[in-house]
Amino acid sequence: MRLTEVTLHPLRLEMVNPLKTARGTYGAREGFVVRLRDEEGRLGQGEAMPLQEFGTETPSDCERVLKSSLERLRNPLPPSTPLPPGEGRGEGSEGPGLDLGSVGLSLRTPAARHAVEQALLELQAKRQGIPLCQLLSAEARARVHVNALLGAPSPEALAQEAQRAVAEGYETLKIKVAGRPLSEDIARLQAVREAVGPAVRLRVDANGAWKESEAGAALEALSAYGLELCEQPVAPEEYEALARLSERAPCPLAADESLAIPEVLRVLLDRPSTVKVLVLKPMVLGGLLPTLAVAREAASRGLEAYVTSSLDGVIARAGAAHLAAALPSGRYASGLGVGHLFKDEPGNHPFRPVRGRIELPRIPGQGVS
Repeated sequence: MRLTEVTLHPLRLEMVNPLKTARGTYGAREGFVVRLRDEEGRLGQGEAMPLQEFGTETPSDCERVLKSSLERLRNPLPPSTPLPPGEGRGEGSEGPGLDLGSVGLSLRTPAARHAVEQALLELQAKRQGIPLCQLLSAEARARVHVNALLGAPSPEALAQEAQRAVAEGYETLKIKVAGRPLSEDIARLQAVREAVGPAVRLRVDANGAWKESEAGAALEALSAYGLELCEQPVAPEEYEALARLSERAPCPLAADESLAIPEVLRVLLDRPSTVKVLVLKPMVLGGLLPTLAVAREAASRGLEAYVTSSLDGVIARAGAAHLAAALPSGRYASGLGVGHLFKDEPGNHPFRPVRGRIELPRIPGQGVS
C-alpha cells in the first residue's frame, strides 16, 4: 500500500455541560485526527484523544509522536534502517502488514498509536472490501448494545435524564459515583431506580476514588437499588483490594483504569478471580488490535469484557463500535453512547445509538464520512 496523502488535524470537542467524575471535571476534549489516503483514493481515518489521568500520554507528547510518525509514513525508512533507541519495530499486537514500530509508535504513547493504527486498519478493510469489524473478526456481530451515561447534577434531574434514556430504548444506565458524600450517591441511585423501575440495568463507576473500606460500605448501600456491576471501585494499582472486595461484593466488579497499568493488567488476566469484567478503552490500550488481544485472552480465562470510550469523538467511537462487535462476547452493553455530551456532535452519523443499539454500517471500512 502506497500512501499519497498523510495529514494531521487538531480536534476540539466542547461539552454541553461539564462532566464531573471522581477524577475531575471536563469541559472539553482536545486531540487529533489522522487522515491517510492511498494510491487508489481510499481514505483511512484515526483519532487520538489523549487523557493523561486515564492512562495515556500527554497531549504534547501525543502531538510530537504523531508528527514524527506521520513524517515517517510520508517518507518510509528502508527496512534495514536502524530506529532511534526505544523505538523497536512491531511492539504490541500487529495485524497483517501493520508494523507500527517502524514509524516510531509503541504502547508507551497509546493515543498516538491508536490514531495511526485505526487509520491503517480502515485502509486495509477498504482494500479488502469489508467492514472493519469483519477485518477484526469473521464472526463479528451486526449490532452493539450500548449503555446511556447519565450526568445530571441533582437526583431530580438525574431521574428525568434516566426516564428520557429509557424512553429512547436504552436498557442499561451508567451513573458516576464517588467524589461526593455517600448519602448523595444513595439519593441519586434511589431517584433513578424509582424513575425507571426494576427491569433497567444500572451500573456505577467510581473511577477508583474510594478507599477499600469506603468501597465496601458504598457497594453494600448502593446495591439495595440493584446494580449490574461497579466499575473501578478503588485506585487502579490496588489490585489486592479489588480481589478482597470481589470476594464479598454484592455485585460484579469491573476493572477500568487498572488496565492502563501493564503489570496490573497482567495480574488481572493471570488471577481472573480478582474481577469479573474488564472495561476496554482502545485509546488507553494503544489501539484496536492490542485491545482485541486483551479481550480474547480474558475470554479464554473466563472473564467478560466490554468497550467504552475515553470521551472520544465520532471517529474513535466508530472504531470502538467495530471492536465491540468483534469481541468474543456481547453480554455487557458497551459505553459508546456519549455523543449527546458534546456540542456540535454531527447530527447524522451511523454511530449515534438508536434504541440503545448501534447498527454497524455494512460497507467497507468504518462507515464515517
